[in-house]
Amino acid sequence: MKFFEVFKAGKYPQGNFTQKEIAEIAKNYDPKFCEAPITIDHQQSGPAYGWVDTVKADGDKLKVAFKDVPQEFEKDVNNGKFKKVSVELYRNLEGKGAYLKAVSFLGAATPQVKGLEPIKFMEAESDTYEFNPDNATEQFSQEEIDDLKKQVAMLEEQVSKFKENNRKLETIKSLKDKISSLTNEVATFKEKAQDKEEIEKELKDIKTAIKNKEFDDFIEKQINKGTLIPANKNIVLSVLQELDNVSKFGEEATVITDFKSFIDSLPNQIQFGELATKDKQAEHNADVEQFSNADEESLLVFKEAKALAAKENISFKDALMKLNI
Repeated sequence: MKFFEVFKAGKYPQGNFTQKEIAEIAKNYDPKFCEAPITIDHQQSGPAYGWVDTVKADGDKLKVAFKDVPQEFEKDVNNGKFKKVSVELYRNLEGKGAYLKAVSFLGAATPQVKGLEPIKFMEAESDTYEFNPDNATEQFSQEEIDDLKKQVAMLEEQVSKFKENNRKLETIKSLKDKISSLTNEVATFKEKAQDKEEIEKELKDIKTAIKNKEFDDFIEKQINKGTLIPANKNIVLSVLQELDNVSKFGEEATVITDFKSFIDSLPNQIQFGELATKDKQAEHNADVEQFSNADEESLLVFKEAKALAAKENISFKDALMKLNI
């Protein structure tokens, strides 16, 4: 099976096409779903001069193999009547993504894609490329593989530094499990086609978890110390998260460090409400003792006043005054 160059990645008036999209076009092509015809000068009507049988990516270039090409048309191409070639592409065909619509041989028209090899149907056998069934799903060039390996090495180095700098955290075991899982995914990137963006997101989530644990530890320490009360926890945590990584211009210290220093310097919080409750309880107990040894009628009044004081959260004396009104 002979393959010919028909397109390559680059910037065009219609838009940009990346090497990744070239691979997607090759992967998405299915003649049973939508077969791409051979046309002349992008004619949208008339006969097809053959059909695209197979599509593959070779680095940043798209290559195709033809079938059912008339001998007369092959002769015209080999004689130089159609030296250039162009393609028609769908950006997204019925949800399948980028797709090859047609390959058009150009006569007098000027192609937008420059630098493609001229097509001749009788070229030497050395220019013929055959699919290896064992590698039929391979879509990465050696250059892409080398680039991904470099990215993997950089990410592994970041993970290594991350492990070393956070050994003392109480949650380190769960974080080590995430890093181990990430390292395994990177090592098998060819099988899983793991994108660099997904790996960076995973690392970002891990770093965020560590930062939130650091904030929680700081707030709990301040609560135990007495400079904060539990009711302050959520608002202080929200402020710390907002200030995270916001640096002061011209200084090495960060705003978050200054805020922590401010919280740490606060005096202990005094529970006035708790002291008032204790005073009221002492007053209530003194009033109760005065009526605890009374006669039966007074005892009945005592019980009613006691119940009213508990119900309305008032002193025993105030409850007696309400009952006498």
